[in-house]
Amino acid sequence: MNNSGITITNDTELHHRIMKLNNLKEEQELVIKRNVREVVYSLHPSMIFKNIVNKFSEDKEATNDLKSIGLGLGKDFLLAKLFGKGVSIKSFISSLLIRKATDYVMNNHSDLITTGISKIENYFKDLKAEKPA
Repeated sequence: MNNSGITITNDTELHHRIMKLNNLKEEQELVIKRNVREVVYSLHPSMIFKNIVNKFSEDKEATNDLKSIGLGLGKDFLLAKLFGKGVSIKSFISSLLIRKATDYVMNNHSDLITTGISKIENYFKDLKAEKPA
């Protein structure tokens, strides 16, 4: 048997080669398991957040901005928790995202909103005018 430059001439050499290949297989499995654990660990949300923060930490101004944003969010969450009823982190983040989205729409597309509201008002006025009294 001549595979990868190794010649096996008897039963003892065959068993020796099988043992070497089994050891190599076990070593490779351990390396693969370690690599998979590292990938899973790096995909954990806390590690992703830590990596993002580390990238921003090089820029001191961005670091200070992140700290102030984090403190502001923490303060808002604690106030909502203290004065609200059963505020969860999920509902807090959802309401925060909705608030940010509406702020964005209001600041950047207020003309579309005004046009839409006036069209709705005109639609209801037309319905009211068509309806006999």
